[in-house]
Amino acid sequence: MSVQFREIQLPQNPSQWQPKNIKIASNFLPTSKPNVPEIKGRLLRGMAEIIADVESDRSDSITPLEWTYCLWAKAEWDIKNPDRTREISEAIWLLAQHNSRLKQQLLWRLALHHSHQLENAASSNSPVLDRSLVECFAEFANTATGIDALPVQIIKIFTRNLPEYELAKLSWQYLKTPVELLKKAQLPATIPVVDRAGSHLAGIFAKNQISDLSGVEWLLRCLKEMPAPHQLAAVEELLVSISTDIIKNQRSKLVEWLRSEYDPKLQLLSDTGKESLRRWIGELNYSYFQKTVDLVARMLRLSEAEIKQLEERRDFWANYSDRIQRVRLLLPQSSVSTIGYQLQFDVDILPEDGSELTEVCIFQLDSYYAMEFLRGSGAEIRLIPRSKESDRLLFVKKELSLKRIRKLGGEVHDRVFMWQSSCEKWLKQKKILPNEGTKSFQGMSQYYGKYDATNGLRMPEPQEQKEREVLLKKWQKQMENL
Repeated sequence: MSVQFREIQLPQNPSQWQPKNIKIASNFLPTSKPNVPEIKGRLLRGMAEIIADVESDRSDSITPLEWTYCLWAKAEWDIKNPDRTREISEAIWLLAQHNSRLKQQLLWRLALHHSHQLENAASSNSPVLDRSLVECFAEFANTATGIDALPVQIIKIFTRNLPEYELAKLSWQYLKTPVELLKKAQLPATIPVVDRAGSHLAGIFAKNQISDLSGVEWLLRCLKEMPAPHQLAAVEELLVSISTDIIKNQRSKLVEWLRSEYDPKLQLLSDTGKESLRRWIGELNYSYFQKTVDLVARMLRLSEAEIKQLEERRDFWANYSDRIQRVRLLLPQSSVSTIGYQLQFDVDILPEDGSELTEVCIFQLDSYYAMEFLRGSGAEIRLIPRSKESDRLLFVKKELSLKRIRKLGGEVHDRVFMWQSSCEKWLKQKKILPNEGTKSFQGMSQYYGKYDATNGLRMPEPQEQKEREVLLKKWQKQMENL
């Protein structure tokens, strides 16, 4: 079977025929060349011509591309010209002093060369920089000043023992992360030694007891720059290494970051790390309470009795700081207006509801919320069990009045004469215990402040207990009127 197709006939176009739009566009063609400068290139020269310019100190005659070729091909040229190798290498480093592009190429390649050496790649068939140029770096380094000092210092570190630790120390001295430091020096920042330097940063921070703002911010940038496994290891080291002065100076910013990042993923930490983080967070939370009490006592016009009462609350909770998981501070508008800018942390305003003015501090403990009313007729502490609803009311709800807090009820304890021993025993019944290792309570006399984990604090003597009971009855009547 055969198939035949009809021949297609196309119409003939006249020789001068042009589509309409093409004909119109042709009217706009330029009649002369545009005034654009022509760039005349030249062929890449060979090593012989480039070396001749090097010997004649004619670096301006060598293009950046030719320098790249020269550094790549020099190892092979050295083999053929062994008697001139060092002389030419010295000349190249000398020219680099006044040629920033050449200098950057040399230093970049030298850093990569030493990185390869550190990673046991010295036997590479394609060296990043030939041996002669590596050896002649010393003469350039001896005269390096200004912006050359940092890259030279870093490259020298790569040739020493423990380069990772030395690089981490330099990172701290410059207050730059290892990556930031290499970028500042215009050296490759992705080489393995830079990554390994991160493992020493937490130890340097702890060993040198760094607590100033610039040092803390430096460490935070370093932590944020680390891959997750390295960051976790650094956090563990910090939590284990630092046991005192946890919130000294500006370290509170580190604790705030740790709380934000690692409290939600506590399971990643070791048991020691978990315990330390809880203690750090507790101490941070207590510091907010302590600073608030100190500001209220100093800035408001209070009687000596009111100030003493505030200081007793402050000192008492210092013995429970490790138990404080979260804190919320509520102040009357009048207190906030008086204290003003000195409040360097978040507080909420207590709306006026006819109640006697007081500041309130809400502590989240393990199984309870403790609500401290710092001043006024009641000036009590209340405990309510933790629940989703109470959490929403006490820590999520924006506006919270004194009457609304007291309406939650809960168990109440006084703050009248010699209240500490009674309160300690009351808290113990709720399994709220002082910090681990407590031997004496802060803010109390040696006699009454001595603490025993079994027996707790010493109770008042009989005469003092009678005086307390009289004042306690008076307080109970005041509470009925709130």
